Amino acid sequence: MKQKITEKRIVLIFCCVGLFLELFVFNYKRWESLRWQKQQVWMEEYLLGSGLEQVEPMVYRVTAEGEETATIEWLNINQKLYNLHVGLEILEPEEERLHAVNVQLKVTDAANARYLRLPARNILPGVPKSEYIRLHLSGETKEVLLILHAGEGTLIRIHDISGNVHVPLFFSGVRMLTVTALLLAAYFLRPASKLHRPLYTEMTWRGRLLIGVLLCLQLTVCRMAAKSDYQTDSVEERYPYMRQYQLLAHSLAEGKTYLEVEPDEMIRSLSNPYDYRLRSMTMETEGGTYLWDAAYYNEKYYVYFGIVPELLFFLPYYLITGRDLPIIPVSVTVSFLFLAGVWAFMGALIRRWFPKTPFTVYLLLSILIGTGCGVLDRLMMPNLHDLPILTAMALGVWGLYFWIGSVRKDSVSLWRIGVGSFLLALISGCRPQLLLLLFLAVPVFREPLADGRLLQNQRIQKLLCFGLPILAVALGIMYYNFIRFGSVTDFGSRYNLTIQDMTHREMYLGRTVFGLFTIFFQPPSMTGVFPYFHEIQVKSQFYGQTIQEPGYGGIIATNLILLFTLIPGRFRRCFRDQRAYLFACLLIIFTGIAAFFDMQIGGLIPRYAFSVAWLLFLAAAVLMLAWNEAYQETAVWKTGYCLFLVLFIQCLLFQGLVLFPEGITGSELTGPAWIYQAEHLIEFWL
Repeated sequence: MKQKITEKRIVLIFCCVGLFLELFVFNYKRWESLRWQKQQVWMEEYLLGSGLEQVEPMVYRVTAEGEETATIEWLNINQKLYNLHVGLEILEPEEERLHAVNVQLKVTDAANARYLRLPARNILPGVPKSEYIRLHLSGETKEVLLILHAGEGTLIRIHDISGNVHVPLFFSGVRMLTVTALLLAAYFLRPASKLHRPLYTEMTWRGRLLIGVLLCLQLTVCRMAAKSDYQTDSVEERYPYMRQYQLLAHSLAEGKTYLEVEPDEMIRSLSNPYDYRLRSMTMETEGGTYLWDAAYYNEKYYVYFGIVPELLFFLPYYLITGRDLPIIPVSVTVSFLFLAGVWAFMGALIRRWFPKTPFTVYLLLSILIGTGCGVLDRLMMPNLHDLPILTAMALGVWGLYFWIGSVRKDSVSLWRIGVGSFLLALISGCRPQLLLLLFLAVPVFREPLADGRLLQNQRIQKLLCFGLPILAVALGIMYYNFIRFGSVTDFGSRYNLTIQDMTHREMYLGRTVFGLFTIFFQPPSMTGVFPYFHEIQVKSQFYGQTIQEPGYGGIIATNLILLFTLIPGRFRRCFRDQRAYLFACLLIIFTGIAAFFDMQIGGLIPRYAFSVAWLLFLAAAVLMLAWNEAYQETAVWKTGYCLFLVLFIQCLLFQGLVLFPEGITGSELTGPAWIYQAEHLIEFWL
């Protein structure tokens, strides 16, 4: 009872600390500004620049774009300016009313007789805190020039510009609860915490309830990420080619495997329709259109993306309702299935090979895998390309869960083997590269094979349960390939109409070094400007074609906890069962193999790195579990656990920050209010 009272007091103390921080630290500008009330400066006398005209009181129109044309200048201020309140909003065009207005200040003060240019600032009506700009100037300010960066014809209402104003109290319950939760987590998850004593295998109903709550929270976050205001329109409306799965549902319902979209005469007349530059030049001179990123074969359009998402979601929905199923709900569903599968897989892994794992370690590793591999980042803009990858990940993690869980102490579950084989085989209809996971059968079933449990009784039934689902799926996929492209091994990707001719794509070792460096070890680009991590343009001296898209850095360089996967041999003596060690090593090897072929065949594209990152996280989790059991209840464990927590936080911080679009504090002004709200909640000193 005494311990419970103490813990309640600790919770109360941290709640009070969170409230204090919210009121007096994160809102320090409120209390700082109280002494400026008697010195308020109203900016009433002003001069308009040549690119700005007044339409009516407080309403102005931008008449010319360009540097320092749409300006408002105040002269003879001659006072010390501590802050500036700039209240404005876009009235026209209508579609930009909720967009931010980028403004910039130039000032003169005691140290600068000529105008000093200050950083740009985005002001959004839905984020009142963005309207208050804290100034740090020398002595009295004489002139202020406000520059409006807006397109020609933009109508802007400026309802207030004044200095030394009283800053309101911007109380954020979300920030307070987040800080309080982080403080409580830091206390209860510290190395000396008693919460590390209960093992996962001793989990009670409270533990299952906590897992359920965390799963519900993950589902909520997935839905919020996929339905954020950053997607101003649906993906299919902005990019018609993204509707290939919906179009395929129409065709399959009619018994056809090709799309019912008639290819344009332009694409038919080309000597090589897969030559991007030839297509582009022909369109410019002769006109015409084509279906981007579709497989074009024998004057028909096909979908080369995996058939499994179509059969699981789009076709049944169309047959039942007669309507098309959007990509977003499917992406959310498979993402949540993957996250739920991670929790199930980690539980089966611990029961099988690491029974001494604390429940807290299980929680942290499950969160790390699900969040660290970048699922939420892909959900920010779910599309046709990501859906097969997400589906393959969900099938893979659940297939491994059933396989690992099929082996018991004295028996082997036939139905679990069959379900696991079926799910893993379905990967061939999503992301064939990940079929490498089938080779994990070696460490998973090596033990029951060695001691006779697997083949001692019902030998034929067990072999059929393992191999028949794989054979059935393989035959179905091969038949689907054959009736479309005349080859059982041709998935159609080499006929796609994109920026490279895949029919002439070859693998070159010259891509290998810089390609693997980019995928795994490219350092992130960091600045002091929110969101701190910014996209990197891929560069190389490879004299050949390589498809490249900007990313945030290499998988390992941006998730430092994965550094342990580079030295798996250091962990070998930590494993009581060497089959688990082989399991981890194979995951690492498969990551490298899949990344190599993705780079050579597809290019250096972030979604390809995403498709293998989860394998590396699974391998890292296995290494961490083995280390935890080997050094549990020792001084070494406490030191290592502290390092793990630091790397855990680094990984989650990175994955959280890259959810925010590139350039929201610079040229990209179309972001929604929640982006700027997050910016000001984090950077409370702005």
